[in-house]
Amino acid sequence: MDYRLTLIAADTGAPPIYRTVAGDSPTELAEAIHRHARGVLGGQVDVRLGDQAGTVYRGQAVVAQFTLASIEVMAESPGGPASIRGGWTLDDLDQLARQVVANNRSWWPAGDREDQYAAAWHGIVEYLYSASQPPTRADLMEAGRRALVDDVKATMRHHGARRDTSNTGQKYAMYWEWAGRAAPSPEAGIIERTALRQILASLTPRQREALDTLAAVGDYPEAARLLGIEDQTYRALLGRARGTFRELWHEGEIPSRHWGCDRRAGTVRGTVGSGSAIARLRRRAGASARKAA
Repeated sequence: MDYRLTLIAADTGAPPIYRTVAGDSPTELAEAIHRHARGVLGGQVDVRLGDQAGTVYRGQAVVAQFTLASIEVMAESPGGPASIRGGWTLDDLDQLARQVVANNRSWWPAGDREDQYAAAWHGIVEYLYSASQPPTRADLMEAGRRALVDDVKATMRHHGARRDTSNTGQKYAMYWEWAGRAAPSPEAGIIERTALRQILASLTPRQREALDTLAAVGDYPEAARLLGIEDQTYRALLGRARGTFRELWHEGEIPSRHWGCDRRAGTVRGTVGSGSAIARLRRRAGASARKAA
């Protein structure tokens, strides 16, 4: 009967060696395996065959492991092992991917094992098909490990963990911990009010004056008049103050762009009436409310 011999050398990282051997008894099979093992490994070797598997020794040292599979059974089974590239089979890659995940399971204990297996598998397959030379077992496992590292770091970033792999969960607590509280916490308000005082103290006196005046009168032209400057000059001064405020508020990050619309910026130029647009809107709303009453 013909068998497929899969010979894996120990501690070399070389891919498995596949040979076809024939024998009708354990003795004949052992002799055929010995010939191939000696040709592949070199030197004097001793083959010890068990039930469809065995070990190759040199003296007392193990130099290889091997398995046997009936070629007739393999031909009948559509899922039988088949070499896809460089002598590696899908079963080999499956075992390598599982080994990579098992070796590094302490990195992200709460991670999904199926996702980690998929990451290691794809890393191994991509390296196998992109390598110019037949890769060793160590090469493929390292490729799987690198892919797993990238996947774990991406998962950690997605969940708010630090990017330096310390996994303290600091960012997660900063942005999401509040959502799980049973009662509101005063921390966010305290932090924002403290930051507001610190940022206002960092502005120039003229910028603080522009902000304070607008807060007091709620009208751009009126604020410019009280400061004794042109309307456009006031708007430019206010824009610089707001830009500095955003930059300090997002300190350490890219400051946000200006968004939204300040309706107090309405102009009265070319219109009939007095006061700003927002003031006229307020007067009309008050008039409507009085009429309805």
